[in-house]
Amino acid sequence: MPSGKKPIVNEATTLRCHLEAYHSGKYQKWAQENNFELKLPGNVKKCKADAEHAVQTLDRDLREKKLNKCVIKYTDKVFRKAAIE
Repeated sequence: MPSGKKPIVNEATTLRCHLEAYHSGKYQKWAQENNFELKLPGNVKKCKADAEHAVQTLDRDLREKKLNKCVIKYTDKVFRKAAIE
């Protein structure tokens, strides 16, 4: 292959890497104007990292709820009353 010539490929992942390396600004501008989700490798990694951080933040804040020990005995009278309500 002559120097300076780049091969033409049809691999989506290779094209995304090329877009990110050489045309990132144009792609991001186009994506924003057309309300399109960014799919460049760097953007995808950042989204995954942000989502993982959100999950870790949620996990830290979750608390186990204590169950109420009060159990109402089943009777036809109680069932009928609950059904009417």
